Amino acid sequence: MIRNYIKVALRHLMRNKGITAINIAGLAIGMACCILIVLFVKDELSYNSFHTNAPSVYRLNCMIKENNGWEGQMSISQFGAAPTLKRELSRVKEALRFYQANEVIVSVNNEKFRQENTVFADEGFFRLFDFPLLSGNAASVLKEPYTAVLSERTAKKFFGNESPIGKMIRVQDDYDCMVTGVAKDVPANSDLQFDMVFSFSTYMQNNAKIGRDPETIWFGFTSNQTFVQLAPGVTPAAMDKELKAFADKHVGPLAKNLGTQFQYRLQPLADIHLYPDGDTGTHENLSRLYIYGCIGFFIILIACINFMNLVTARASERAMEVGLRKVMGAERKALIMQFLVESVMVCIMSFVLAILLAAILMPGFNYVTDKTMALFGTGQIPMFTTLLLIAVAVGLFAGSYPALYLSSFLPVRILKGGLKSSGHRSLFRKTLVVSQFTIAIALIIATVVIYSQLRYMQQKDLGYNKNGLLTLYLNNSKQAPYREPFKNELSRLPFVKQTAYTNMPLGGQSVSNNPVGREGTREDESVSSIIVNADFNYFTNIGAKFVAGRDFSEKYPSDSLDAFVINKTAVAKLQLKEPVIGSRIEWRGGSKPRKGQVIGVVEDFNMQNLRLPIEPMVSMIRNGAAGMLTIRLEPGERQAQLARIEQIWKKLMPTFPFNYRFVEDELGNEYRAEQRSGSLFGAYAGLAIIIACLGLFGLAMLVARQRTKEIGIRKVLGASVGSITALLSKDFLQLVAISILISSPLAWFGMNKWLAEFPFRVDFPWWSFAAAGLLALLIAFLTISFQSVKAALLNPVRSLRSE
Repeated sequence: MIRNYIKVALRHLMRNKGITAINIAGLAIGMACCILIVLFVKDELSYNSFHTNAPSVYRLNCMIKENNGWEGQMSISQFGAAPTLKRELSRVKEALRFYQANEVIVSVNNEKFRQENTVFADEGFFRLFDFPLLSGNAASVLKEPYTAVLSERTAKKFFGNESPIGKMIRVQDDYDCMVTGVAKDVPANSDLQFDMVFSFSTYMQNNAKIGRDPETIWFGFTSNQTFVQLAPGVTPAAMDKELKAFADKHVGPLAKNLGTQFQYRLQPLADIHLYPDGDTGTHENLSRLYIYGCIGFFIILIACINFMNLVTARASERAMEVGLRKVMGAERKALIMQFLVESVMVCIMSFVLAILLAAILMPGFNYVTDKTMALFGTGQIPMFTTLLLIAVAVGLFAGSYPALYLSSFLPVRILKGGLKSSGHRSLFRKTLVVSQFTIAIALIIATVVIYSQLRYMQQKDLGYNKNGLLTLYLNNSKQAPYREPFKNELSRLPFVKQTAYTNMPLGGQSVSNNPVGREGTREDESVSSIIVNADFNYFTNIGAKFVAGRDFSEKYPSDSLDAFVINKTAVAKLQLKEPVIGSRIEWRGGSKPRKGQVIGVVEDFNMQNLRLPIEPMVSMIRNGAAGMLTIRLEPGERQAQLARIEQIWKKLMPTFPFNYRFVEDELGNEYRAEQRSGSLFGAYAGLAIIIACLGLFGLAMLVARQRTKEIGIRKVLGASVGSITALLSKDFLQLVAISILISSPLAWFGMNKWLAEFPFRVDFPWWSFAAAGLLALLIAFLTISFQSVKAALLNPVRSLRSE
């Protein structure tokens, strides 16, 4: 019996190729979009979930509050926190450090490799986290100083197919390490990424050689993360008092002297990807994931509305067929089954096509989202099963109306004159069309706003000249003797306009805040300020504008001892009176205050990206504390310029990697999340319009078919092609206009909330309402006009004969 239903359904679908193609295409596009969005959201939610100990593991975050109200939270913590926590708090089962180091040069058998993604970690790292070892013992691989674990790909890069265990590698031409383990390559859905892990005792021994003990510095922060495992049954809330006492004991006195309050906060491992809390990565956050999930839902909703609209619109057309079947003895049950089978078949065919579309789109989607997701795999079976069930449910729901409604009428009533479309069914279809276009237009407006904000961030005057500004990283203490010779050599190059050292790269989020106050004021009146350790002519080099005073200059030797350059925000926060030049202030971030006078005031400029507000900035010259060289390049071929700079680098510092960043590129990387959002919104807005217009095209086709006799009579009475086209288009365009009125306030409310996240934001582009509305009207008009003109051009004799 089912076989017969399928044969009849296929025959009917083939007879109505146009409507069938529209139904399948619309549903397939919607399902393909939904598949991609579900994969993306699923991948984001899977971060760090593969660790067995995840429920009991937390990251130790630092919370700092200034007495002036400023608050900050960091995902990094002090080197001494982990061992001291483990030693002093009995309910801490494990505590370890994960310190992300810079790129290093590794020598293996006289061959040098440039190795990124290197970290230092405590010996419990491979016991606490599930990073499987292919070789080595998880309990002991990081126990001894000068030992290292390589990822599988790094081991192959260094040693080919040979076993690396027990072999020596030389790091930075400074020390040798023994390879004690090989770990499987870290999965992409981990926030802890590494290709080479050194034992943390290696880092401590290297510091001991130069007389430093990082564990004694309780108010200095680097890219070190501390992870804590609590004893069974212990919750973060239960640790609040102990952590407060711990912070007060070790950090409290120093924090008080600096005019700050300091606390620790435990953040669950499962939350660190979607709740960055001071993290400097470019992760998606949970609110953005909700938005993506809603987009996926709305796209599939539009596709389903489309399908249901066309199925219900065709119901009256099939009334005669139902009447004839009943006269021939068909039971109501059989008629209901026939409609449902036909509807479900369309949905299943759409589902198969959707998988093919998703497979075709997957490489581009991975490129936009910067991921390596796979469409097929055992992990995707539940997703495909759910989507298939949804497809079947949509088919049953959409087919239920014609099945139940039409099969309930007596054949005599149907055969006398068919069924006329009732007002409530027409209203239902109109509501569905309005819903479709409301969603599509709202997505178009959202896309315009996102791209407007992104363009604003890319083009805004940052207060300095970012073009041709290159940063070289000479942070390693062993590079200190080469800094001045290197700078002097570069200054001789014809394309190098100016050079200056600093401790603060422009364009990112990495800043150093210290307390600064007016000379003679109390420490609790200090202002938390970004501290820039600068070089002579630094502000001139980056193109900052002076509103008063001057830059640091070699003409004034005292500038390196007691001079400060500050920004206008610092002037306001420190409450300096005019004339500001000559005012006495003191930096309170060192072992003893540094006092001096203000020699220059610069306009506020965005040292960090535009997601962050401008903070007070205080700059001074501190010899040896600035290891980043900013270079102003003349216009020219960048690759050739870099090659010449690298030659000088390798001549002076051959064992150190040539590490550089263009400020423009750094800023571009900072806005990847916005670029991703813009691309996704734009793509899905376009697809939403396509799906909605497919439905509109199908409805226009059905309306033109149902009004064939009316069109013929109007043409006989002298109606023009234009007037008939206007007649058939008017109702649909009215529905699109209603959609514009509904979607505009919804989009304004949602996008205003999104823009509120940015301290520097574009004015809401009001023209986006008109642009989105006109675009939707134009596309809808062109879609409807095709069918309307076709119907209007039909010979009236044929039109009347068809009735």
